[in-house]
Amino acid sequence: MIFILSTVLRKQYISPSEAQREIRKAIDTQIENASPRLLNTFTGCLCDRDAVINSFNASAEYKELFSSTIERENRTSGRIKDVVSRFFQYVMLSHRWEEKEPLIHDIQGKNVYELNPVGGIGKLQSFCKVARDRGYRWAWSDTCCIDKNHNIDLQESVNSMFVWYRHSVLTIIYLSNVLPSSKSGALTRSVWNT
Repeated sequence: MIFILSTVLRKQYISPSEAQREIRKAIDTQIENASPRLLNTFTGCLCDRDAVINSFNASAEYKELFSSTIERENRTSGRIKDVVSRFFQYVMLSHRWEEKEPLIHDIQGKNVYELNPVGGIGKLQSFCKVARDRGYRWAWSDTCCIDKNHNIDLQESVNSMFVWYRHSVLTIIYLSNVLPSSKSGALTRSVWNT
C-alpha cells in the first residue's frame, strides 16, 4: 500500500531540485541577451546579474511558480518561460548625452531616487519612474549601466548593445529640447535626431 501511494505521488509531483532546474534554465535563457547590469525601478538600485536573479528568487512570482511547478499537471515550460520573461523584462533609454551624465560610480550602491536631481540624475530618475509606472521592474541606461573605466566591459557593451535594444520590451526616448507643449515639427528638429 505504501509503495503504491509513493508511486502515485511521484507521478503527480516532481522534486524541488527538478523544479528549480527548469526555472533556472528559463532564467538563463532570458538573461542571456540582457545587459550584465540593470537598474531596479522599484528600489532605485543598480544590480548585477546575480542581484537580478536573487530578486526573482525572493519574489512572490518565483514562490508561486516554484510551488505550482512541483505539481506535474501544472508544470509547462511555456508557463515557466512566461512568468520568467515577464519578471525579467527591461526598458532601454535612448537619449543624447548632455552635461553631467551620471556614471556607474555616481549611482553604484545608492538609490537613484534619493540623489540630487541635477543634470543627468534628473533624467535618469524620470526614466526609471516612467518605466516603473508602466509596470517594468528593470531599466537600462548607457551612462550608468556600463563601466566605462574598464575597457573590456566597455567593448563588450558596445558590441552587445544592439542585441540588448532588440530584446528590450520598450525603448523610452528622452528628447531634451522637445517639450509636451512644443509646436508641430519640433520632433523633426530635435537634437536627438542628429
